[in-house]
Amino acid sequence: MSKFRIQPHGRLNDWVAAEKGYFDEAGLDFEFEAPHVGRNMLSEAELRESNTLRDIQSGAFESYVEGAGRKGDGAGDVSCACHWTVNQAAKVQDGVMWGKAYSVCEAAIVVPEDSDIRKPEDLAGREVAVGYHSGSHYSAIQTLEEFIPRSAINLKFAGTTWSRVDAALARRVPAVNVFGLQLYLLEQQGFRRVASTTFMMAFMFPKDVNESDVEKYMSGLLRAQTDIDFEPEKYKHYFLRETPEKYHSIIDVRRFGVGERVVPQAYTREVFDRTQAWMHSRNLFESGPNVGVGFELAVQQ
Repeated sequence: MSKFRIQPHGRLNDWVAAEKGYFDEAGLDFEFEAPHVGRNMLSEAELRESNTLRDIQSGAFESYVEGAGRKGDGAGDVSCACHWTVNQAAKVQDGVMWGKAYSVCEAAIVVPEDSDIRKPEDLAGREVAVGYHSGSHYSAIQTLEEFIPRSAINLKFAGTTWSRVDAALARRVPAVNVFGLQLYLLEQQGFRRVASTTFMMAFMFPKDVNESDVEKYMSGLLRAQTDIDFEPEKYKHYFLRETPEKYHSIIDVRRFGVGERVVPQAYTREVFDRTQAWMHSRNLFESGPNVGVGFELAVQQ
């Protein structure tokens, strides 16, 4: 039998659970998947030479479509993305949403220190770099609607979180929406928060994966959460494992926050339905609200 493949998501829990033996104690035969480098990324040439950055209209949702519940063709047996994308992917049966827990991560729209953007209202008409059909896409809309008209929200689809970090440091975008370790990295480079965009994330697995393995995996993450809450300083070095080596020399992970936090609460039918209504009222997907299955088939409770 093949090993259960874990696709890391920039959080500490996976690494702590492995270090402490929580996956082993649960009887999970696992391995970590290497990150997919280069997917949905702006190239160095584009960042250096292009007058206008291209829009990358592919993100987490498209990865789930491609991998039928895996985050890309041949990707891991369990993965994580914003709850909006996982919700919609599960509804159209491109995987199963784990409904017994979710996670939350602090996120923010940030700008360079010398930017003339001082408050959210200053972002009206200004480009905000996000990832298409990824958490930064939806959370930017959700947050900015509180400050400016929807018609004034101007999103730039700049690829993955690391692609957006590249664009921000190259000063190719006025503002960028990032979460977790990418947010901490940019703040250490002098970027400042304009608005918090903290959001929920959810877990996805393909239909051909044994649900008992997912249960074992999630139990490990939840056990690790206590260790992280109690002594976060002991584990922040794991952020380096998910940070491109080119950035290692400019960051001090000891100054980072703890990033994504796993929450042992159910993703309920009410939350599922309200999320569906929110997304489709803003026409965020080509398929309408009547396409796909309901909560009972989309979410494993």
